[in-house]
Amino acid sequence: MFIVSGTNDKFWNLLEFVEYLTKNQHQDIEFKINPEAICLKSLGVFKILDLFDFKSVTIHTKNLLESHPHYKIINRWHNPWIATTPLIDTTLHCWTQENIFLSMYHRPTANRLGMASYLFSHHRDSSIVHFPYETDVDAITLFEFDKLATFGNDNLANVSNLLSHMPLRYFPGTLDGIRKQWQYYYNQADGIETYSKIFVDIVSEAHVAGRTFYPTEKTCRPMWLKKPFIIFASRDHLAYLRQIGFRTFADFWNEDYDGYDGRDRFVKILELIDMLAKKSIKELTTMYLDMQYTLDHNYKLLQTQQYKTEITLIE
Repeated sequence: MFIVSGTNDKFWNLLEFVEYLTKNQHQDIEFKINPEAICLKSLGVFKILDLFDFKSVTIHTKNLLESHPHYKIINRWHNPWIATTPLIDTTLHCWTQENIFLSMYHRPTANRLGMASYLFSHHRDSSIVHFPYETDVDAITLFEFDKLATFGNDNLANVSNLLSHMPLRYFPGTLDGIRKQWQYYYNQADGIETYSKIFVDIVSEAHVAGRTFYPTEKTCRPMWLKKPFIIFASRDHLAYLRQIGFRTFADFWNEDYDGYDGRDRFVKILELIDMLAKKSIKELTTMYLDMQYTLDHNYKLLQTQQYKTEITLIE
């Protein structure tokens, strides 16, 4: 079976895919997506398929929102990140008030570069920024500077400041451990102890373009560590989380950023970061205590696995 490989809006094996389609004209074809839930319209897959003629097209994806009027989409729920229960040190379920924000990233996508560099440039004293990606000649070609520029010119100045400090390691681990055999390995080498020091996790999900919903360990991690989160993902990510049973934080701050994607979502998140940064530690502590019901709810829902596995498309 052919595997389409890409990242949101970048098609890594486009030439091989076109060659596969050309060789199988007028036949039954079948392929799957890697990573698991890329929006096929955003990646341009449907436009390419429409240029050819096949007996049938079957596509395997874990994106529950994927659909097409002519091609067969197989998208049964299968999410090991939510289904796996890690071993958690419950002494981390606290806030020491040392920091407010956490950004823990690896691949240098535009939104990650933008959010990490904004925290580093504007809220460094209240943030933990972990961004260990190398900046050598080969690695720097993967930085999404061009896309970041479309989010606003100021972001390039911020990221220039950040680059001079990268690779930026707050802790020695690489986070690779949590991905081994679809298991979570939460330990000090993975920087999990930093969660007791922060108030809110600024999450950047894997799938952020088009119509897709597939929460990974990035969304689950703050839930397991009982911390609130602000998430850069595809539009309505928070709304779909609520559909399957989780709680978000509209009782404590404005979550209207969830109705946007791309640049607009990014700008809204920065505004929210600035709003929280202006609050005193006393105000944030009161907020943190008031949201324990929400944090406990999400934690227990992951523990009991009683979340729903069906969602309704938001048009």
